[in-house]
Amino acid sequence: MSKSRKVLAILIVIIFVIILISRNAGNFRIIKNSERTKRYNQSLMDVDRIFYKVSTQKGLGRAFIDFADDSVIIIRDNEFPIIGKVELAKYYLYHENDIKSLYWDPIRAESSNDGLQGYTFGRWEYQDADKKGKRVTKYGDYLTVWKRQKDGSWKYIYDGGGSTPGQWILQ
Repeated sequence: MSKSRKVLAILIVIIFVIILISRNAGNFRIIKNSERTKRYNQSLMDVDRIFYKVSTQKGLGRAFIDFADDSVIIIRDNEFPIIGKVELAKYYLYHENDIKSLYWDPIRAESSNDGLQGYTFGRWEYQDADKKGKRVTKYGDYLTVWKRQKDGSWKYIYDGGGSTPGQWILQ
């Protein structure tokens, strides 16, 4: 084999090795990003559940205000949107006692790969009494969009949902 062919063969082997290494490094990055995204997704599920727990301990209005980003938008059935944390605080000043019993539970969370934003999706159950005093239960689903703050905590920037015809049945 001539000297130039040996050099060419060595170069081909080196290029082949570089390609293999770069592919494996890419796979490592994908695995690393996937694990990080799973952690972000889990932290979103956790914060949504903590949000609910705080609502049962400190009151619904306090929880909705404390977990909200300043730029929050909330959309509810048969109501005008609430835009901004100041308006949210005003809303709960007048509506704190309107909600008798609200339960919610996230069933799915996804975040962006960089972990700066994400959402939780779940179901809610609301109990109240009708005009005759009979207990009424309503069901629905919700979507909450979260934004990670500079300190690593999550605040929601959007919350909305709708009623469903009956109770969710998860299999």
